This record gives sequence, C-alpha cells and structure tokens, in this order.
Amino acid sequence: MKKRAPISVQKAAEHWQRCRQEDLPRAFYAYDSKEQQGERVVSYRLQGDDLQKLIAQAEKGKEGFKFVVHLGLYPGELNGTLTDEPAFALYLQVYEKEGDWQNGCIELNWAANSRFSTNMDSGSRSGKNAIPSASAYLFIYSWLEMDEPDLALPFTAASRVMGQRVKAYIFSPAESRSILLDLQASTQDYLEIHLGNGLAVWDHPFSFRPVMDVPGVVPKGESRKQPVPVNATGLTDDDGDSYYDFGMPHPPGKP
Repeated sequence: MKKRAPISVQKAAEHWQRCRQEDLPRAFYAYDSKEQQGERVVSYRLQGDDLQKLIAQAEKGKEGFKFVVHLGLYPGELNGTLTDEPAFALYLQVYEKEGDWQNGCIELNWAANSRFSTNMDSGSRSGKNAIPSASAYLFIYSWLEMDEPDLALPFTAASRVMGQRVKAYIFSPAESRSILLDLQASTQDYLEIHLGNGLAVWDHPFSFRPVMDVPGVVPKGESRKQPVPVNATGLTDDDGDSYYDFGMPHPPGKP
C-alpha cells in the first residue's frame, strides 16, 4: 500500500481535538500486513536519521529544554477497513522557550511488531528492584487490556479540567536531560514510546501515560561490548532499557 502523505503537527493536533469521542477508539487499530491481521496500536518508534536529528536538536538546546510528546490524528484512517498505519499519531519536540510550541516536531512511526505487541516470554524481565520498569509494564498492559469502547477515556480529563482532551505531554528539564544522556549512551539506534493507562489524579487529570523507552543503555565508563544494563533509576534491568513515564499533561499546565 502506498505510504500516506504526512501532515503537519498543527493539522494533526487540530484533527485530534475535533474527533468525536465515539470515533476515537478506531484510531488505535491498524492492519499488520506482516502478520496479516488487525491489531491494537501500542508502540511508536523513532530511529535512524530522525532520531539523530532529535538528539542533535537536544544537544544544541539551551539548558532547561524539555522533550514534548504531541498527540495528533490522521482523520482519513477512521473510515472503512483498517489501513496499514493507525490514525493516531505521535510527534516529539525539543521545546526551549515560549513561542516554540509545535515547532521542529518529528513524527514517530507505528512499531507494528514491538515487544508489547508480541509474546514476551524472553527479554522482558525487569530486575527485582527495577520499579520504573515494572510500573511501565503495568501502564502498558493496562492499555492493552482496556475494552475497545473505553479507549477514548484515558485522553479525557476526569478532574480539574473536566471534559477536555489532552494535547501533549511535557517532560521536565531534569528528566529531559536524563533522556538525552540515555540516548547518547544507548547501543541501539532507536527509541520507542508505548501507550499506557494509569490513574488520573488532581495534578494529572488524564489516565493516559506515554511511556518513553530508551533501549540498551550503557553506563558511562562501561564497555559497549559487555554493557551493564540499567534503567532510569540506575538499578539493574535485564534489557538495559530506561523508562520515563512522568510527562505532565497539557492542559492543565502551561506549555
């Protein structure tokens, strides 16, 4: 199938906000031509030149830059049979200052055969102390186990800004710096964002959680031939993945 023409993050964000609530669950399904079946979307990937472009932007960024995950939608994929690409879209931005909102965003691609969309019998165990990895898995499996009609609910505010739909998730400067350091130390040429479902609270009124996953991180000073896997806490982890799931939603906060 011919690859669809990309749309800007501004247009995708507008379509995301305009989509009717009852139509939104369809956005999280696509047809996996390799497996010859439809499946629920769970992972998005940034790799190769696009990833190197993001890293370069972050390295040139001023102290205090923030990684922002923007949510968007391709409306044409909500009608008819399942297409090869999901309607739901994710964009990553290196955000530095007011006025830069949605500038320089890079779109991620659906990872049809990520670890969470296939069986996880091997290579997925977190160390007994690796709480961030364990909590990331809980968020992601909660998303996968949701009933299809409920898939729009995590994006709708349950408190504080009742009824609003989340637009983006903003990682703090400290966490964004940690993500950059992990990307620089990774032995792999990609990062992934997994869709997750958590608990809506006052300062985080949406239950949707984008879980950023930086694979194969090697601590500074260690050999890349024999890496000592770590996660975001510095605790051992069988995969060597770092997980970040503390992005704050917008709204309610300022970008």
